[in-house]
Amino acid sequence: MARCIFCGTDVRKAARTKEHVLPMWLLRATGDPNRDIRIEFDQDTGADIIRPASTFHFPACEVCNRKYGRNLETKAQQVVSVLSSTQMLSVSQCYCLLDWLDKVRIGLWLGYHALHKEIFEPNFHIDSRLGKKDRLAIISVDPNDKSRSLGIGGCDNNVFRTSQSGMFLRINNIRIVSASFDFLVSPLAGLPHPKELFVRASDMQIVGSVVDGDHEMRQDWMPFTKSGGSIIAQPIFTLSPEMLHYSHATLDMYLKAEVIGRLKNKPTASKLKKPFGAYQMQLISSSGGHFRYFSNKHAKLRFGPAGENSDAAFMHALYAIFMDPVLKLHPMSVLQKDGRKSASPLCVYLRFQKVVQIVLRCEQLGIHVPKDDLIDELHRWSRIREEIEAHSHGTLEPGSERPWIS
Repeated sequence: MARCIFCGTDVRKAARTKEHVLPMWLLRATGDPNRDIRIEFDQDTGADIIRPASTFHFPACEVCNRKYGRNLETKAQQVVSVLSSTQMLSVSQCYCLLDWLDKVRIGLWLGYHALHKEIFEPNFHIDSRLGKKDRLAIISVDPNDKSRSLGIGGCDNNVFRTSQSGMFLRINNIRIVSASFDFLVSPLAGLPHPKELFVRASDMQIVGSVVDGDHEMRQDWMPFTKSGGSIIAQPIFTLSPEMLHYSHATLDMYLKAEVIGRLKNKPTASKLKKPFGAYQMQLISSSGGHFRYFSNKHAKLRFGPAGENSDAAFMHALYAIFMDPVLKLHPMSVLQKDGRKSASPLCVYLRFQKVVQIVLRCEQLGIHVPKDDLIDELHRWSRIREEIEAHSHGTLEPGSERPWIS
């Protein structure tokens, strides 16, 4: 029995509908909806996987499909039309755009997962992931570009396959990098964030020690400003009962006046008594010359062409985000029950593998990437593997452990 791509419930064939991850209105706006498009490439042969665009659909229950069509797709179609005509978007429309980009990006991940026939079941669906993590869009609109085209990029690598953290989308004269990841923009907004993440040995969940923010908005948003496109961003954090188990102080960092005052929707007193759930902050943008929060949902933002307005430049911007900050937060150590942190050769190797893939993708685009990070990751993995092996054979000299082994 197939599962609904939106809510994750099993759907009988009689009650099943087709959800086009790339919606039909988008396919029609960019050309023949039945045209062949490149979905991705075969990881074994390297050949492009080509199929009719209109057949890239997945199971959905009728209720969810109708709800998303009415509440999100209709509004997103209007937003894209306004954006394409180089008119200004309201802050409310920017929230809608971020929601729609989440929906497409998560849907693509679930779709690729189904196409690859992965052996593990996804532990989330669109409903449970949309609007739950920090997110950002880099946008360029070229008023002189009259072409009709649709392009997708950044989905054919292990950074995307393991974290759904970003994609490039070309819609006629619009170029967008959509990125979403835990704490992607929170440090830049002065919000609480972890300095380092770990894999918890007991259940293999990713955890981190959160530090308080200074509540000051940064103005240097590299690498997000690399292409010169306009930026909209929204920090999002989730409070869970597990936080109370580990530290009341962590919960208090988020429930202070400086944070609550910047929430998109002010919580009620009853909500704050049981504060668990996802909290969306106000929209952040550099519209007007500097990065700031936009509390007025009716305020207007203008989007023009990026300084480096090409598909390759936007793909470069996406891969720069993958390298830092996404891979920068990739866990490198395992947290034991007694609080000890031990280096994990597997974690380091997986990070190294992702760095290699990003460097190769950039080389294919003709983009020179300094190899220092790649060399550093290879040396780090080699040293940790050697030290773990030395520990197992009892040949490691006392006092020679690296500082990341604790």
